[in-house]
Amino acid sequence: MKVFNYIYLSIFFMTQLLFAQFSKNLEISSYLDDNLYRSPDAVADLFTNMDLSLDYRLPSSTVNFSYNGSFYFYRDANERNFSLHSLNLSLYHSFGDEEQHTLYMGADGLLRIDTEDYNYYDYTQLYLYLNLRLDLDFIFLKSGYNFRVRDYRNFPELSNNRHYVYLQMNKSFETRTTLILESDLGLKSFAGEEIFSSSGMGGNGRGMSQTTYTTSITNSSSSLSHLILLARVAQSVQEKLGLYVQYKQQISLSDQFNYNNADSYYQDEEIFDDPFSYESRGWASQITWLLPWSAKMQIGGDINAKTYISEQASLSASDTVGLGGPRSDEQKVLYANLSKTFYFNKKWLNLLRINFYINYIDNFSNSYWYNYKNMVLGAGIQWNF
Repeated sequence: MKVFNYIYLSIFFMTQLLFAQFSKNLEISSYLDDNLYRSPDAVADLFTNMDLSLDYRLPSSTVNFSYNGSFYFYRDANERNFSLHSLNLSLYHSFGDEEQHTLYMGADGLLRIDTEDYNYYDYTQLYLYLNLRLDLDFIFLKSGYNFRVRDYRNFPELSNNRHYVYLQMNKSFETRTTLILESDLGLKSFAGEEIFSSSGMGGNGRGMSQTTYTTSITNSSSSLSHLILLARVAQSVQEKLGLYVQYKQQISLSDQFNYNNADSYYQDEEIFDDPFSYESRGWASQITWLLPWSAKMQIGGDINAKTYISEQASLSASDTVGLGGPRSDEQKVLYANLSKTFYFNKKWLNLLRINFYINYIDNFSNSYWYNYKNMVLGAGIQWNF
């Protein structure tokens, strides 16, 4: 804990002294999690997240540089403390007769650092994107491509490349209704795994030679792909109250695959529940209410039914084979966020925001390890300098 505090404070004071021209955000949030590992055997813990963001835009330019550092500290499970560090470069270019169209592009590098006991979660990541937004007067069209490569230094079989292309249509009506239709095509390829085995006949050290045969087997890389279809209807009920309803379906384009999700959740949703490992369909909705005195309330939820491509359900903790047949989950999520913003006309402080969170998950699964409930209560404070 002392090491993490030292790193955090060092970065903060250095940025105050050396990078005064940056826009700076500092947020500290604490959460009470009643099922930290999203397990059938719940373990509660309190953890704190410190998040530092630095942004700098080149003068008279659309080029923006940013750094974000997130530090997680656990009260009891402090051996699982970790940090995330990202560097980002983004820019955009407007074009057209009235510069109504925009091309966005950027790159983001990410590094995750865990304690020695859990360094198999460590990874480095590079994310690149290119997006196009077209204003055609009667409709907005968005399209783009993004590429991500993630390398697990101590878990090489899970290192992967990911590609996405998408197309979105956005249409607004005089009734203050907005219709959004989107389709995404994704491909994820996992690194090949090299297996070395050797066998031989040894001598007794008195003139008999020892012969060793070494075999190298390289498994070809495996891949998963899916198609996502999304439809959202957003409605402005009144000037400061809006809601949306969304339907999303994810269709797998892959055959059977030997990938299995990890049965231990630890702040890495992708390992615990890789989106490419299942098909799904579900509904989501959210209400946003702009309250008096610069406050905002968001209340929402979603229901998702998931069918896993090749994963087998475990009937109990002792079932290591998966005797329950293909795994299927039904997940219900409810959440609420309340925030209050205070604005200041000070050189050393632009705004102060206080946030309160509640999130509840009910995940019903035919697999023992994924049948759980989880509630998280949290509060945070954010400074913008």
